[in-house]
Amino acid sequence: MSIPSRPIEILLVEDSPTDRLIAVEALKSAKILNSLNIAENGVEAMAYLRRKGKYSSARRPDLILLDLNLPKMDGREVLKEIKSDPFLAYIPVVVMTTSEADEDVVSAYGHHANSYITKPVDFERFTEIILAIENYWFEVVTLPSECSVKRLSASLGKQAKPAHTDPERPVEVLLAEDNPVDVLLIREALNNSAQVKFSLTHVERLSELHEKLKSDISFDALLVDLGLPDSQGLDTYRQARRWANDLPIIVLTGLDDEVTGLSALREGAQEYLVKGQLSEYSLARALRYALEQKSLEERLRHAQKMEAMGQLSAGVAHDFNNILSVILGRVGMMIPEIENEELANSAREIQRAAERASHLTRQLLTFSRQQVMQLKPLDFNDLVGNVTQMLRRILGEDIHLELQLGSKVPLVDADVGMMEQVILNLAVNARDAMQGGGKLTLQTKSVEFSVEESKRFKDGYAGHFVQLSVSDNGCGMTEKVMQRIFEPYFTTKDVGKGTGLGLATIFSIVQQHRGWIDVKSELKKGSSFSVYLPVSTVKSKLIPLATALKLEKGHETILVVEDEECLLMMATLILEKFGYKVLKAASGPEAREVWKKHHQEIDLLLTDMILPGGKTGREIADEFKTLIPSLKVLYTSGYSKDFISEDFVLEEGVNFLQKPYEMKRLANAVRCNLDRE
Repeated sequence: MSIPSRPIEILLVEDSPTDRLIAVEALKSAKILNSLNIAENGVEAMAYLRRKGKYSSARRPDLILLDLNLPKMDGREVLKEIKSDPFLAYIPVVVMTTSEADEDVVSAYGHHANSYITKPVDFERFTEIILAIENYWFEVVTLPSECSVKRLSASLGKQAKPAHTDPERPVEVLLAEDNPVDVLLIREALNNSAQVKFSLTHVERLSELHEKLKSDISFDALLVDLGLPDSQGLDTYRQARRWANDLPIIVLTGLDDEVTGLSALREGAQEYLVKGQLSEYSLARALRYALEQKSLEERLRHAQKMEAMGQLSAGVAHDFNNILSVILGRVGMMIPEIENEELANSAREIQRAAERASHLTRQLLTFSRQQVMQLKPLDFNDLVGNVTQMLRRILGEDIHLELQLGSKVPLVDADVGMMEQVILNLAVNARDAMQGGGKLTLQTKSVEFSVEESKRFKDGYAGHFVQLSVSDNGCGMTEKVMQRIFEPYFTTKDVGKGTGLGLATIFSIVQQHRGWIDVKSELKKGSSFSVYLPVSTVKSKLIPLATALKLEKGHETILVVEDEECLLMMATLILEKFGYKVLKAASGPEAREVWKKHHQEIDLLLTDMILPGGKTGREIADEFKTLIPSLKVLYTSGYSKDFISEDFVLEEGVNFLQKPYEMKRLANAVRCNLDRE
């Protein structure tokens, strides 16, 4: 096959950062010239394909790689939409999914998918499919003209709209070009762009480019001629890439040197343009596309970093929670028995220290998205009112707390504990930014955004939201610090003064609630963090009621399954102290042996979710309940996200006990579970 005149435009629709990375690596391994665009959910994919909102200037993809399991709009629905739309139906679609079920395969092909790849991606199979489609696309398919596309868009009432840009800040472009005529043409083309405001800085040599990149100017993109007086060909691009690794680069070539432009694309350039064919439209479009691609790559890198740190944090928190459960449980048993007041006070200090450590592990679990979310309709005004007393103690006397609670603020679907964590972490950050005292303002209000209005926010989308703002008049932040504040373990505080987890945890919590955060800050004037959460779809207001601890003694028989020996012994001692008969097992196989001998007398199974021996706590419970369906089960874990599905929900206080736990919480959870109908 001859070398194609341009790269294949690929739209990858995939919500998993890991699977996105695998697909990118597969494309690299296949050595296929491509330009990759990424959509993280079905709604975003259809907006891209139909050139809606910020995608009004998007190129039509030559190929769609589509995951079937997507948030917001399922991949199967996306496939139906694509293949039922005459404007999109001709685009080849390769379905990617972990499912090997016959019905999924049949359904995908039934809706006219062109091919099917099972994840994790088989690189060899992936390469074969892509190469086949590459041949098909460049040798068989004829694209409809752009003119016909515009006519069709107009007839469908979907005329392209300019992508949003910040009108107050132009796009800073650095141009390396020695031909004054070409410089003039490029400058005029950018000045005449109706959609984006550009600011052009011009140099004539590669050495001058290097000096400009070291200056204080923050450039957004580079335009680099591959024929400069002091550098020629691909070496020019490679040098520019080394100096500006984080900037999108568009290379400029002559009419007789397109092969070099294609080679630069293969090495990572965002686009190449032929100088003799430059137009105002093509240049502005190439720059907008390069900037959008850069933004997607930054989001991908951030997601990969967050995912890796989350996995590490979850593992640490899980092991630490077992240790804390033993400390809290043993100290809780000791305190009532200690007669010496000084020793009793020491034990209480140990208990308080362990509780503070448990708050830290809860942050780790929330950040890593392993914390169980209990979503309920929540009134933010009530929530802010409830935490006010605690906030006043945390802030101290030199900080004035002001509440500006909106009227008729609608409910949001949220986890009460997580939202309290958001408010407290933001308040503590604000307090630390006002060393000499100041004013902290908490504000709630109802807001609604159209598609156009939502573009003001990096992660925003249209709809009805509740806005919670936490503002201070403290020291403020620099632009450089603001770019990193949500990174895990990043902190500007002195060693020992902060973990760097607070804002990363908030970011994770808000994302899990389908919201976003907007931050504004100015040095010496203060900062404002605004959290936006979608309004609840539930009509009735559910008021969470505090449940009193049930510490009555019992007589029932409990099978405790826990692989951590010291935790197993502690749970046994606590339950026996409350009058229960306890049977112990340290693994799935041991639990089966105990069950065979005593199943008729066991009233409750208390089991950790993760067990040695090849079976999870849920699988053990399901196995036992086939014989005795009425068996009560209480699950416990340091984290539990991986075990939640549509048919299995863990609910704190009902069938789940979060580690670390202390004596009273264990006794209460067991009694409540046994008494539940």
